[in-house]
Amino acid sequence: MKKKQRNIFALVVVLAVLVGAYFYVSNRPKEQVETNETIEICKVPKDDIVKMVLESRDGTTLTFEKKDDKWTVDYPYPVVLDQTSVDDIAYSFASLYAERIIDEDPEDLSVYGLDKPAVVAKAFLKDGTQKVLYLGNKTPAGNTYYLMAEGDPKVYSVWMNHGEHFSYKLSDVRERDLIEIKTQELTYLKITKKGKPTIEIERNDEQSEEEPQFSLSVWKMVQPYKEPRGVSSDKFQTVLDGISSLTNNAIKEFIEDNPQDLSKYGLDDPVAELIVKDKENTLHLYFGKDTDDGKSVYFKTADSKSVYTMDKSKIEFLDTKPFDIVDKFAFIVNINDVDKIIIEGRGKTNVLTLTRQTKKAEKEGEEDEVITTYRVDGKEVDEEAFKDFYQILIGITVDAEIDKKIEEENAEVKTTFFLNKGSTREVLVSYVPYDDDFYAVFCKGNAEFVVARRRVNKMLDTLEALIRGELVGD
Repeated sequence: MKKKQRNIFALVVVLAVLVGAYFYVSNRPKEQVETNETIEICKVPKDDIVKMVLESRDGTTLTFEKKDDKWTVDYPYPVVLDQTSVDDIAYSFASLYAERIIDEDPEDLSVYGLDKPAVVAKAFLKDGTQKVLYLGNKTPAGNTYYLMAEGDPKVYSVWMNHGEHFSYKLSDVRERDLIEIKTQELTYLKITKKGKPTIEIERNDEQSEEEPQFSLSVWKMVQPYKEPRGVSSDKFQTVLDGISSLTNNAIKEFIEDNPQDLSKYGLDDPVAELIVKDKENTLHLYFGKDTDDGKSVYFKTADSKSVYTMDKSKIEFLDTKPFDIVDKFAFIVNINDVDKIIIEGRGKTNVLTLTRQTKKAEKEGEEDEVITTYRVDGKEVDEEAFKDFYQILIGITVDAEIDKKIEEENAEVKTTFFLNKGSTREVLVSYVPYDDDFYAVFCKGNAEFVVARRRVNKMLDTLEALIRGELVGD
């Protein structure tokens, strides 16, 4: 009997809950029923907006005008705008809907921060009309703002992105990217940094006809070494990657647009300078002191007075040393550009010659055939064996930069290349004792590097094997 009473009691409770829910749904406020409806506040064609004004509570005013399909700002100094960010403001004017109606007829606007609006936002249209919006405080929910429209007594809540757009400061709409350099089309690079040698690199597109000794490198380094040298593509890629990441969102903070004293930023006498060019664009920057927190650096562009900051991590590639990226070959030249090589070492002089004859094509449309005969001291040698030796000869690589004066007249080994193209037809490479382990390398009379003796000795050993007929080509 007790069990049946409990079941009856449970049914009564359920019935009471259902009845209560019915009366709540039937009598809930009309305002909350409307939350799922579309509530239009401002709707105009975005392209009809020709001017926008944002008047902030703090007394600052931003005025944007459309000129030649681009937004400009009323500011005493030249400013590059992020057009997308300014368009965000226009979009908020063009298509503004409320999340909900907060108050149909408010008695106290101060509750919403609308007695003295945080921002008065105005949009001027082509037809001469204007739309005026008043932005209040952020709502307690944190993801919406209070807002009113001119001529409408209601207080609305609008999604936070609209509140943020109308609250933009000039720094929020300024372009933070620098001129983009296409590193795959890089034509010129110069890095100057106090206390370090200047690195200057040029693209080497025309080298095959003018300077055959650079035929194996896409770029040539014209500073800091006395003679231009090839650049290692693999090592140089780190610098190219740094340049690629440099321009994107480069400006961290906007510091001053018309500085009267650049010395406080270290830009009266810059610590570093960067010039980068591709086929169309040039990026020219000066870098000054570090900021107080040590995480950023002051910088400016060459064509503007404005001072900005940049994250120091973006310019780590400026610390690159020339030797890190230069080709390490003592001297390299394509074998097709060589007619003769004289090698002096171990008390001997050997003459290597490459004699070429052209065999005319027998059929129309076929190419002529160039037949090369390889000789050492007048004796013909196997082509593949000769080429194997040549790879070892031009494959001699340097190990470090030289740090003391050496006289070329004390050379123990000399290799003289006679070329068939280019402005320089004879190149002497000399190996002069530096210490017990290294030779100083002289090329065209200049010594800037040292090379391990074992590399030179390997070349001489291979030459002797070639002469004896013991070097078998692959």
